[in-house]
Amino acid sequence: MIFSFFQSTRYSQRILSLFALAFISASVARAQTIPVGMPFFDDALHRAQLMGLVDSNVSFMVRPVQPGRALGIQNPNGVDTLLFPNDTNHYEPLADQQFAKGKIRISLLPVYFHTRYNGHHPYGWADGPMVSARGFQQYISAGVYAKAGPLEVQFRPELVKAQNKPFQNPPFRSSQIDFPERMGQDAYSEKFMGQSFVKLSKGALTVGYSTENIWWGAGSKNAIIMSNNAPGFGHYTINTNKPVKTRIGTFEAQMVAGKLKHSGFQYPLRYTGGEWPPIAGDVVPDTSAPQFHSYFNGVTAVYQPKWTPGLFLGATRIVQVQGEPTKASDYFSVLYLSPGGEQTFSGPEPGKINRNQLVSLSFRYLFPKAHAEIYGEVGREDWAWDMEDFLTRPAATTAWMGGVRKLQAMPGKNRWLQVMAEVTKIQAPMDNYLQPSSLLGYSFYTNGNGVGWTNNGQVLGAGIGPGSNMFTLGATYLNGFKTFGLHFERVSYNKDLYYGAIDYLFLGGTNPYFKDISKMYTDWGILLNHHTSYGKLFVGYNLHILRTYNFQWNYDPKGVAGDFRFPGINAWSVNLEISAVYRF
Repeated sequence: MIFSFFQSTRYSQRILSLFALAFISASVARAQTIPVGMPFFDDALHRAQLMGLVDSNVSFMVRPVQPGRALGIQNPNGVDTLLFPNDTNHYEPLADQQFAKGKIRISLLPVYFHTRYNGHHPYGWADGPMVSARGFQQYISAGVYAKAGPLEVQFRPELVKAQNKPFQNPPFRSSQIDFPERMGQDAYSEKFMGQSFVKLSKGALTVGYSTENIWWGAGSKNAIIMSNNAPGFGHYTINTNKPVKTRIGTFEAQMVAGKLKHSGFQYPLRYTGGEWPPIAGDVVPDTSAPQFHSYFNGVTAVYQPKWTPGLFLGATRIVQVQGEPTKASDYFSVLYLSPGGEQTFSGPEPGKINRNQLVSLSFRYLFPKAHAEIYGEVGREDWAWDMEDFLTRPAATTAWMGGVRKLQAMPGKNRWLQVMAEVTKIQAPMDNYLQPSSLLGYSFYTNGNGVGWTNNGQVLGAGIGPGSNMFTLGATYLNGFKTFGLHFERVSYNKDLYYGAIDYLFLGGTNPYFKDISKMYTDWGILLNHHTSYGKLFVGYNLHILRTYNFQWNYDPKGVAGDFRFPGINAWSVNLEISAVYRF
């Protein structure tokens, strides 16, 4: 089996050997991170590698990256002539204070503010604690970082507020997942610990406790297993903070263990009839919901073979268990659960724990001389029952994504043109629709544990959600801090639900393949974005002109039948975003 590597005790021995090697590696002084998804700065590190400015041995498949240790960038939030040659601002007097002859250091972190306006319905993901909401929504984060010897502490809380204006409910919702399309009926306000941590570092090894967002894999818009789409969750971590060089190549790895929170809301899964268009009931608070719905242990490892520099091969395994751990060892005992379910609730032996497993393989191929990269990831949500099942249905329960990015130097100093394309397919393959469970709306990220792979009601992987597909194509002109971008995006939502559950679209019977093919719920739009700086203030603008077809898979109640279709609920919408980062 392709993931058998993750099932053996020899795997754990390899990981522990890797961490031991990291522990005795050379130490680098600083360890501040750039939060996953921070405008301009997060992607600037990645682009700098494509430009050939920083170490090409860093995979950027285990994020957040520690620029000081991994890339030799001592202050990613301050003056750095390597990445930002036009920056002449000075930050050190207030932002970075040192005591005890430099052994103790305290830094003010940049203030990050993000506001979004969605006109017709919610749109946007990979944005941490921000939620699915219509109207205005604001996010703000700031904090402080301190270092004393090997000890590092960062406190960077987050606050989110949203108007959460009403929009039409869907007729159906996915089952077996805690995934409300709206966070209740009232205005939304929530505080989070955000990008905070307490860590100890020695050489290339870091251990600690963190609430930071994590991104595993090489995707830009989406990741199959782990992204910053949901709020950061509290987790223990042991990870390499830079590539570990060996005789056969370089390694990066991370193991995390944490608990995942329930959204705190409940909702009916389908309409009850009597209305046109059909809509399900509202999302409302659930006072009986537990604070934490599950816990998990996750491991990812990335290997760059010495014989093929620039090629990074990654593997990830998540084991999620319903409920809460009773002791610390519970986080690690789940690693050895059999893939076939023999030690679980779903296996032959009754009374065992209810667990779910997600695995993925990923790659990234960096072409330094061409300033380009290609990348991809394929994940599997459920394990094959045996070898025959795997060989006869290898695509079952899979999802995948892939992309390409190319930078082309332009006339003038520090000017580049970036072109990119990325496609994500979470929609289930045909094998899934042939399973008896398909009519229940089975999809990637959903599971019999009833809450799926979520935290605070948001998917931890691809933000487009279960059963959805996305395509992005775009170009960005880079001139130092200034960027000008034009992108096209198309998202087709939850086709698994469309094929497997929305019965009022059945034509001529109950065959789920014989549907009204004109009622695919699809968004497409043009995005114009610009980033610039005003001294120490960095501001990004995003204008999204969005066209929606068949909103919530529904017919226009005032429509008139045409030659090809009865019209759906179609709409134009203008969405706006402004993000600002102020560096002291």
